[in-house]
Order: sequence, then C-alpha cells, then structure tokens
Amino acid sequence: MTRRPDLPRWLSALLAVVVGLLIGLGQPPMGLWPATLVGIAGFTWLTSRRRKRAAALYGFLSGIAMNTLTISWIGVLGAGVAVGLIVFTSLWYALAGLVISRVSRLRLWPLWVAATWVGIEFASGNVPFGGFSWTRLAFTTTDQPLSGYLRFVGAAGVSLLVALVAQWLLLLLERRSRVRAAVAIGVAFVVGGLLLLIPPPPAQQTVQVAVVQPNVNRHEYGTAAYPRAVTNNALSSTVLALAQARTEGRALDFVVWPESATDHDPYLDATARTQVDLAARLAGVPILVGAVTLPTDLPDSRQTSGIWWDPERGPGDVYHKRNLVPFGEWIPFRDFLLPRLPILEQIGRQGIPGEEAGVVEAPTERYPSLLVGDVICFELAYDDTVYDTVRGGAQVLVSQSNENTYSGTFQIAQQWNMNRIRAKELGREFVVSTLNSVSGYVDARGGEHAPTAEFTGAARIIETPLRYRVSPAVTVGPIVSRAALVVAAAAFVVALVAPRHGSRAGKLGWTNREGDTNGD
Repeated sequence: MTRRPDLPRWLSALLAVVVGLLIGLGQPPMGLWPATLVGIAGFTWLTSRRRKRAAALYGFLSGIAMNTLTISWIGVLGAGVAVGLIVFTSLWYALAGLVISRVSRLRLWPLWVAATWVGIEFASGNVPFGGFSWTRLAFTTTDQPLSGYLRFVGAAGVSLLVALVAQWLLLLLERRSRVRAAVAIGVAFVVGGLLLLIPPPPAQQTVQVAVVQPNVNRHEYGTAAYPRAVTNNALSSTVLALAQARTEGRALDFVVWPESATDHDPYLDATARTQVDLAARLAGVPILVGAVTLPTDLPDSRQTSGIWWDPERGPGDVYHKRNLVPFGEWIPFRDFLLPRLPILEQIGRQGIPGEEAGVVEAPTERYPSLLVGDVICFELAYDDTVYDTVRGGAQVLVSQSNENTYSGTFQIAQQWNMNRIRAKELGREFVVSTLNSVSGYVDARGGEHAPTAEFTGAARIIETPLRYRVSPAVTVGPIVSRAALVVAAAAFVVALVAPRHGSRAGKLGWTNREGDTNGD
C-alpha cells in the first residue's frame, strides 16, 4: 500500500469527514457512484495501520459525515432521534476503521478489507433490534455496470465487489501492482456490463394490476379525520383506476393499495370495512389492502398488514410486516422506557412483527392459485425478508409503502432505489404502491416505468408477468454475508496475534519507530 505521509491530526480528521461524504454521495438521490469507490479507497488509506484508537476515531468521523448526508431525513421525528441514529450507525464505521487498521497489515489485504465492509453491513443490519440496513454499498450500484452481478451474487456479493474494486483503486498508486489492479477493475466492470445484457426469461402469462396512490392531506395528520380521509382517497383513486382501465379496454386482475391505506382495522371497524368492501365491489376484482390491524389477544398493540380482499368473500389471506422500525413502529424495552421518555407515547400502540414469509394466497378469476409476494416499506432493506417471497413461490412481487412522514426527503429516492435493486437482484418485476410518494412499476432489469409524482393522487394500470424461477442471488447472497463476517473476524484475530514487526509488515507498508504506522 502506498505510503501515507505524516499528517496533522486536524487534517486527518478533516480528510475523514471528506471520505465519509464521498462514500455517501453514491447513495440516492445523489447517485454519484464513482465518489463512493473513491471514498471507500480513501477510508482504507486513512485508517490502515494506524493505532487502534485513532483508526476508530477517524472511522467514526467518516460515519458521522456519511450518515448525516444520507439519513438525516430521520430528523422529521425530532432532532434527538436524528442525532441518536446518526451517532449509533457511525459506531459501525468506527468498528470498520479499527478492523481495517489491523487487517490491512496482512497479505491479500484487499480481500480482508472488502470482507470487513460486508461483515459490518451484515452485523449492522441485524444488531440491535433488527438493525438498520439502509445505506449498503450495493445500493449505490443501480445505474452502473457492477449491478450486473446482482442477480448472481445478491446485494451482499455486490457490496463485496464495490469494496474490492475500491481497494484495487489504491493499488493503482503502486508501480508494481498498477497493471494487475487496472486489469482487475476493467474485468470487473466489463463482465458486470455484459451480465446486464442477459435478458430475463420470457414469461408466458401476465396479470393486469391497478396501482393506487391515494395521497393525503398532511395537515390533517394526527387528527381523527385523517384515517378516514386516507381510505376515502384510496377509494377515489380506485375509481380513477377503473375508469382508466375501462377506457383502455383492459380487464384488471387485482388492485393494490399502499401500506396504511386504512389506519382503522377493517376487521373490527364497520366503517373501514364498508369502504374497502365498496372499493372491491366497484372494481369487481380483489384488492391487496394495506391496513393497520389490532390483535385481539394483545391489548394496546397493532400490526401492519397486507390483506387480500375479495369482492364477494371479503378478507382472505393476510401478511403481517416482519421488519418493524425500532422507535418508529415499536418501542424496545417499552415497559422501562415509556414512563421515562413520554415522547415515545407518540408512537402509539406497540407494533407486533409478523412471523410468516410475505407470500399471500391471492386467487383471482383467471389465476385461482396465484401467489403474491408482499414487501412492506422498511422491509426492502432486508435480504432474507425479500428473498422469502420468492422462496415461498410468489409469482408477482408487490411493494407497499406509507412514507408520508418522510415525504420531500432523501428517504423517498432511497426507497424507490431499493425497489430497483431488488428487481435486478431477483430478476423479477416490482409493482410499487405508496401513500403519496413514488408509485409505479420497476421491470426485471431495474427500469422505471410511469413513476408518480409526490403529493398527488394517482393510479397506474400495469401489466406484469408471472414468474417462477428463483435467481442465484437468493442462495448466494446470504452465504456471502455470513462468510464475509466470519472471514473478517478471523482476519482481525490473525492480525492481532501476528508479529507487529518484521519483513512482512515492511513489504506491505511502512512502520514508524513504535512499530505502528504514522502515529496518531
């Protein structure tokens, strides 16, 4: 690795912030993916072979910059929430800095550094309280050649490739490694680009789906009138979709309403049930209804659900959202925290996660055995939750989201981007319905079709194929995640117990008189 000059601490801290901003610039809505590659390379250059405390500190500063740029939208829930989440997620960057400072001493260090990034992504997406898996390296690849690998190695595998290419960028600075690094980068991008040319297999059957975006009066949010108004708007947008379908001579198979299209439980609330029943009977086809449901056996609790609602038989199969937002949809340690932090009362009833895969039995007139895969909002960030839909046999994939709280922020572009990533990864189309942000259709190559504008009521008629094949990503991706975590941990242990002096360290980098690198 190229020698890093001795730098004043203030300059190293400033560079750490710049590196964090570069990493974040690849995320939507900026989408400057080359900046992320440079930022990851810079992170390694800045933290490698430093003393543990300094490496962790500079990693933490990079995390603060990256997360402030990309997820500060959480501040709509309050400044304290934003500060807490940004600081916590930045601790993972501190851990990355610490690990990289050690594993960069070893032979084949680019591989161990890349594994560290994926291992950190896997850990942060699971710990604590289910994790926050929102700004992964793979999510920066939507519109660049490395996304060609998504269908074959999954988001985890593509994150590994992004991190590995970034390490090869560092090797371009070394005369002895320059040619090999350039060839490796070129091959990675060329092969990825060629993989993008592989078309999805042709589909023999299709369904006609009406996507509804009800829109809401945001000024009514939190009032008693708001839930009724949302469902009324969903009903009105359904009528708009029916008019469009009939004008175009298209026979619908089913309709999709977004998450929380009814905040009153349609099982228990007579008015909500009447509204949904009316919409289904007008449509003459089933509706996948996004609803808040109240478990009768658990007081003061709720579930976020997708209900298959038949115009004749009423409610049928149901999916309950599995990945809930901590401190947004549920309160960890509720009995302890709620009396001490009254602001948490704004969350309302305690969210209860579902336990089954998001596969809904969705019989229609033409397809009595149809299975619909339902992914609800926050769940798009979670590999296994998304993969379970196709593992369970879903033939059509639907993404339901609320997002009203985050309208007008970066969150909207980031979540829409995840729909595109998942479509490329699974080789499946996604039908997207949101309350008032961006709804529409994403094809199996991640292409965008007829996206709606924010803050508008809208409807889209979509013809989407039925698909049965499961992409290799569903098998390979989870293996890569877990293997990377094990490999990174093993490399870290080896680096800790390996001699700190000697010819091996000298060949790979530089040492100072204390046997570590560049002070700090």
